Amino acid sequence: MKNNYLLGILLSLLALSFNSSAQGIVFESGTWADAVKKARKQKKLLFLHFDQPSCGTCSEVASVAFNSPLIKEKFMLNFISFRIDGSTGIGKELAEKVEAECIPSSVYLDTDENPLARFCGTSSLDRSYLEKAEEAMTKNRQQPLKALADAYAKGDRSSKLMRTYIDRRREAGLSTTELLDTYVQQLPTDSLRSAAVLRFIFEQAPIVGSKADSVFRRDYPRTDSLYRAVGWNKAVELNNYIVNNSLKKAIKEKNELLAFKTAGFRQRTYQNDYKNGVAAREWVMLRYFRGVNDTLQYLARASRYFDNQFMTAKVDSIQNLDHLDNQRRMRGTMPMSGTNLKPGQSSMSFVLNPNTQRFVSALNNAAWEFYNMTRDTVYLKKALEWSKRTLEYREDGTSMDTYAHLLYRLGRKPEALEWQEKAVRLEQERQSPMLSSLQKSLDQMKAGTL
Repeated sequence: MKNNYLLGILLSLLALSFNSSAQGIVFESGTWADAVKKARKQKKLLFLHFDQPSCGTCSEVASVAFNSPLIKEKFMLNFISFRIDGSTGIGKELAEKVEAECIPSSVYLDTDENPLARFCGTSSLDRSYLEKAEEAMTKNRQQPLKALADAYAKGDRSSKLMRTYIDRRREAGLSTTELLDTYVQQLPTDSLRSAAVLRFIFEQAPIVGSKADSVFRRDYPRTDSLYRAVGWNKAVELNNYIVNNSLKKAIKEKNELLAFKTAGFRQRTYQNDYKNGVAAREWVMLRYFRGVNDTLQYLARASRYFDNQFMTAKVDSIQNLDHLDNQRRMRGTMPMSGTNLKPGQSSMSFVLNPNTQRFVSALNNAAWEFYNMTRDTVYLKKALEWSKRTLEYREDGTSMDTYAHLLYRLGRKPEALEWQEKAVRLEQERQSPMLSSLQKSLDQMKAGTL
């Protein structure tokens, strides 16, 4: 009896241990301020995850990773975790404060609320969050960002301090525009002709039209030589940063003129490729009007953009292009996509059917945005055309879900139910984390409450 009693206790403890591990990350139930206080008291870092309720699948995908036993152990020892809707209210204010790159996303911070690492979007892979956790812990062991900020606030404007402070803020994903302009303005005139100084300015991706940008671009031959010196891939990367930084500032300040200047810069990066340059310019303006919630401008411009850029191509032509590319890769006559590899990514990896993937993702995302933004049947029918085209490329749960939602919104309930049921069956076979979200939408469609 005694042995059985002890065995029962042991099994109970194991069960409790298993259930605790299966629970994954334990998110704080109080306020963000409470979480910060707790992190300071326990000398831990902060993990802040922003959800976007309009993308239920995104939250479910993230929860798969957050329920990993490996994540629980790492985060329990090193982080105080907090989860909030980043699209509205206090969550939106918090996302703006930490300059979240996107919603949904995750930000890892020190106890002074300075970002250490970021993860844009969501993933069902615990490894994605664990790698970022390691990055945050490593950076936290370096000179704290607060120490640099305090030195700057006390009047230290030495070149060494400012360059380090600018670098650290950029690495943290924080704005460096004012700092960079201050750095440029306090430099001796002869220093502004130094290739090393100009390269440093370039690598900070200065805002289009800013003081730093003007200094960098006022001598075209020198600017051109710096572009050549960093190499093609790095130049493309830096141009992308310049556009993203400038557009972020334009959206924050609702500065349409800066948005137009940024769009013009983006077009010029395509040099003699006029057609793609115009498309890139329009894409920047689309992102601006979407960012400032100018629905009328966005819907009208997006209708033209996606019709011209994605609906004019024939499905079989895009699929044939992928087929030829895949054959070249198999023969080794075309390099695998893998420039700018991420940690852990094999140099032999590549995205299967990248052209199809690009068209499907772009059209599906645009259709879903229209679904969320308007009830105007003209625009909804336009979105339905885009969504239907994605299904001509391939039928997957995400695309079918979008198509079903648009059909339902347009009053075509029987067709909507047919497609949503098909999506549920498909993702059920795949044991997908999307399943519960798809099933919930199906139930709402049946009940007429979607």
